[in-house]
Amino acid sequence: MNIHPAAIVHPDAQIGEGVTIGPFSIVEAGAIIGNDCAIGSHTMILGSVTLGPGTTVGHGSILGANPQSIGFDPATISRVEIGPNNIIREHVTIHRSTVSDGVTRVGEGNYLMTGVHLGHDVTIGDNNILANNCLLGGHVVLGNRSFLGGGSVFHQFVRLGDFVMIRGIVGIGKDVPHYVACGAVNRVAGLNIVGLRRGGFSPTVRTEVKKAFNLVYREGLNLSQALSKAAESTWIPEAQTFFDFLSVKSSRGYCLTLMRTLEDAD
Repeated sequence: MNIHPAAIVHPDAQIGEGVTIGPFSIVEAGAIIGNDCAIGSHTMILGSVTLGPGTTVGHGSILGANPQSIGFDPATISRVEIGPNNIIREHVTIHRSTVSDGVTRVGEGNYLMTGVHLGHDVTIGDNNILANNCLLGGHVVLGNRSFLGGGSVFHQFVRLGDFVMIRGIVGIGKDVPHYVACGAVNRVAGLNIVGLRRGGFSPTVRTEVKKAFNLVYREGLNLSQALSKAAESTWIPEAQTFFDFLSVKSSRGYCLTLMRTLEDAD
């Protein structure tokens, strides 16, 4: 371990091997820091936090603070669980759950750039990139291998699928299905073709996913009609996953409006 003498680490915190903690950082009792984590200066790792091995935390970040929820009882016991090999840059805030034994959860291999905020009860999967100043409200669910552009904001209880791409400075208040790119407020620009290629989707699979996308977005059907028509055919697993996401009852509704051009925000 390499703990700067100006850091404050409670003796009841669990600190793994090979951990580095910078000056003026605070690690509270109950916090669990996995092996080979690197924590910058002026950070706060509160007692509700479990930090997976190989994770870095940038200067000035605060992990595990009380949720921004009116009426929240600070005596509620809840946690933040962060998986291995995440990169958490400067001034990131991640809040603990609002409910007893609840968890705000971050998966593995994510990159949270400067100023990202994860509200209470957020769940994000693996290998996502959240650019600077992304703000996720409470109970947002994000899948895997998605990219959220800088300054994008997400209403509480929104669900975002796998391989999603969101343009910077865009507000999202409805669910975004797998593989979809959004270019304006609740507006779909098309498929995230770049993400699918980088994700190893073969041309054959991409063609089938495009057929599924077109059925929902380009055939003039409402969602119920599109799902009924989709059920008449057999789809490869990647395309069926797209329909399965849309089959879940949504508290926010779905982003179903297709933009005419990338600048079409009307």
